[in-house]
Amino acid sequence: MKIIKSTGERVEYDPTKIRKTLLRTGADAKLVDRVIKRVSKRVTRDMATKRLFAIVRRELRRESRHLAQRYNLRNALIKLGPAGFKFEKYVSSILNAYEYKAHVPQKDLVGLCVNHEIDVIAEKDGRRMMIEAKFRNRFGDKVKLKDTMATWARFVDLCDGSRKNKSCPHLDEVWIVTNGAFSDRSLQFGLCKGIDLVGWSTKQHSLATLVDHASLYPITVLDGLQQWELDKFSDIGLMLCREVATKSPGRLSGRTGMPRQRIANIIEQCKEVAGMG
Repeated sequence: MKIIKSTGERVEYDPTKIRKTLLRTGADAKLVDRVIKRVSKRVTRDMATKRLFAIVRRELRRESRHLAQRYNLRNALIKLGPAGFKFEKYVSSILNAYEYKAHVPQKDLVGLCVNHEIDVIAEKDGRRMMIEAKFRNRFGDKVKLKDTMATWARFVDLCDGSRKNKSCPHLDEVWIVTNGAFSDRSLQFGLCKGIDLVGWSTKQHSLATLVDHASLYPITVLDGLQQWELDKFSDIGLMLCREVATKSPGRLSGRTGMPRQRIANIIEQCKEVAGMG
């Protein structure tokens, strides 16, 4: 039976792909079997994959709220938009969780030819990385060749600048991190130049795997989180469920200005999602 992807492409319905994504959430095999059995009965010809995703999530939620929230990761990343600044903070939080020292620079860096706005700077084991956070508002959007070439040119100008100007820090590596994918030519150029490419499911480095491996789910996976609430958490630099889960309701209520009971509910959900409940 054919279903329709967001790109308009018709592909065969494959329950093994659903199984893989469900297992990624930490669900056990028996639970996955139950969900897939119910979902497969509801699949119809030419169903949109977006609709299929909603059915899978609804059936998973019947089994476990926090697993359904984890399953919602890709949609949760979209909620970090539309401008992408929150995505930059989220990328920084992920790197810090992996024991990098990462931050979003407040000032432009001085290159040889021009100054450059950099999304994230990270350091680990004596090496400094320049990181471009390429946020995409739709699943099918890709980082294209021109984007990767522009990132490389920026990196080269900053490296040249560091040799001429002490105000520009030395850079050892350049990364591109996206919640989307990379075009074939973008991948070819990036791999040729030694750029670390981190995409949603890129073979070299998968953002989904990085998140799942260490339970680094953004707070946007939570059901019912309002935009103004997300803004409050972003303002104080708390983007990960596992970070929120360690806070006391009283102190976090004071920092965000949100009602204590609402904060307590958010903290409880975060504990479940992060596996800390």
